[in-house]
Amino acid sequence: MLSIIQVFPMTKVRNRGIIRPKITTMPRNKSEASSQLELYKLVTEQQRIKQELAFIEQRTVLLKQRLSTLKTQIEGTERSISHLRHAELKPSRIALPKIFRETNNYQAFDIEY
Repeated sequence: MLSIIQVFPMTKVRNRGIIRPKITTMPRNKSEASSQLELYKLVTEQQRIKQELAFIEQRTVLLKQRLSTLKTQIEGTERSISHLRHAELKPSRIALPKIFRETNNYQAFDIEY
């Protein structure tokens, strides 16, 4: 039996805690039509599950390919980091050009705003 809560006078609200059963969950009389309906439901569910499995398999293949690509990229990046570390540890033998030359020839000038 449904419980009824009276919120305001003359207003009745059904209790939300009770879930009404669906009509399809009620047992049917055993007949050829009900058996055919049950068979249809089972076959439909089977097809849906097979399609979902095929989609999951395709997605798994794509994810595995992406993982292998990421693995090779990670290895390449780690190798380049290793090469850069070893290059920084070795002293540079290239002579850096002198950018500034020392001159005693300075010229001063005034700037007015």
